[in-house]
Parts: sequence; C-alpha cells; structure tokens
Amino acid sequence: MKKFYMTIVAMLCGAAAMAQGIGTLSCADVTANQGEVAYLEVMLNTEDVTAVSGIQFNFTLPEGVVINQIYDEDEEAWLTDIEFPIAKKAHQTGIKQAAGGGYMVYLGGDKSMTYKAATNPVAKIGIKVGEDKAKGVYDINFTKAALSDKSTPIQSYDVADFKAKLTVGGTGINSVNADDSNAPVYNLAGQRVNKAQKGVFIQNGKKVAVK
Repeated sequence: MKKFYMTIVAMLCGAAAMAQGIGTLSCADVTANQGEVAYLEVMLNTEDVTAVSGIQFNFTLPEGVVINQIYDEDEEAWLTDIEFPIAKKAHQTGIKQAAGGGYMVYLGGDKSMTYKAATNPVAKIGIKVGEDKAKGVYDINFTKAALSDKSTPIQSYDVADFKAKLTVGGTGINSVNADDSNAPVYNLAGQRVNKAQKGVFIQNGKKVAVK
C-alpha cells in the first residue's frame, strides 16, 4: 500500500513538473484614447516552443471597449481584428464568444501545430475604446488559460490567470474641423455630453469655456 501511494505521489509530481515546465502566458499593458484602436499582445513564455501544440484562453473587456472590426473589401464582410503571428496553421485558430461572457481564443490543439519562435506574440487582438469611455486605468482579465503538449495522448495543463492594464487617455478628436459647430462636445473627463453648459468643455479638439 505504501508503494502504491508513493507511485501516485510520483505521478502527481511529474504532472506538476510538466505543467510548470511547458510555459505560461502573459499580456503587456496598453494605452489608447477614446475612439482609438489598441492591440493586446498575448505572449507565450516557454523554454521549449516546440513542446507546445495548442493554446487557449478566455478574456473579458471593460464596459465600453469592444473587439475592433475591419472591413475586408475582397470578402465584402466585417472581420475580427485579430492575428496569430506565432501560428503557422491559421485554420486551427480563432476567437468566439465565451460561455458566461467575454471571448475565447484558441490556437491549434494537435501535433501538427508548430510555432515560429517563442519571442513572437501568440495573438494580436485589436480592441476599440468607445468615444464615451471615461479616462482611467482598467483591468483586462485573462482566465481559463491552458497549454497542450505533444504527448500521446495530448495532455492539457492549466495556466495561471493573468491580466493587462488598459489606460484610456484623451478624446482623440484633434483632427476635427475647427469650423464645425456641430462637432461632438466632451467634458474634461472625456465623456460626451449633449451640449456645452456652464463650465469648460472640449469641442473641435479645443477647450471651450461657457459662462
């Protein structure tokens, strides 16, 4: 019986070592103004990039921030602004709505999946900050992350949750025609308002004082 328990402990320790050794995921902080697009770069941190066959993670965006969409004239459709620069086989990659909210990103998952280099981002995700999003620092939370290896059968290992900071800056309306009296009006917090009342506001990229 003692030998049996020692065997189980050894197996668990071996699995833990493999889970720790296969790698982790992380994302750099980003900054954007209201109405602008920023890019989340999720990185695979591993000592052996050839050992990883698949990657998956969920993430949620702050209210007022959405996945950016790009119009493809050839496809005549709006496409999700996401790239997988580390993956050679794009047909096994994608992004979709996650159960319970947020998004799920997946890459590979079988032994044919290989990667170019560990220094490249796993995924480059375009996000757009709403024009009414208040200035501030917000959390983008990444959860339910997992890495798969190339064993037989393929094993999947949980990766620790991680997060990135999104810093929302100015209004991003500096290019508005200064002669446009119908241009949007913002308060000093970067929030769009119906009209300029008493106080200081921003219109056409300039501060306007209303007495």
